[in-house]
Amino acid sequence: MSAAPRSLALFVMLALGACATHPATPDPLATAAASTDWSAAQTVTVKMTDFAYSPKQVTLPSGQPVRLILVNNGTDLHDFSSPGFFAAASYRPGGTMPRGGKVAVEKDKTAEIDLVPGAPGQFPLECTEFLHTLFGMTGTITVTPAAH
Repeated sequence: MSAAPRSLALFVMLALGACATHPATPDPLATAAASTDWSAAQTVTVKMTDFAYSPKQVTLPSGQPVRLILVNNGTDLHDFSSPGFFAAASYRPGGTMPRGGKVAVEKDKTAEIDLVPGAPGQFPLECTEFLHTLFGMTGTITVTPAAH
């Protein structure tokens, strides 16, 4: 075999090796969510009205199960948008992360999400409907260290 085909063969083998699948390392949050006692979940209710969240500051414990209940008492669609918070959380088996990191709730409706907050930190919260943030529909989600 000449040098050119040998180089091509080596390149193909390296490329195929790079494409090979490797076992995924277990996601500790996903593992924690699967073994979570969901009957012990803390219920946290956030009411959405026209241009406000109540409470405006949501505090959740890291690593502890939470049933987040979002109630839209407004006159139109509102959403609960916190992509960083939702990306850092894990979800009850069968549940999924809210698409785009937000949960839209129609007027007079309720949405429930079972999750385990991830690492401690502060995450911005806003309603992404047109002008709602400008009118003050914002808040903060604080994930606190878990009590041991």
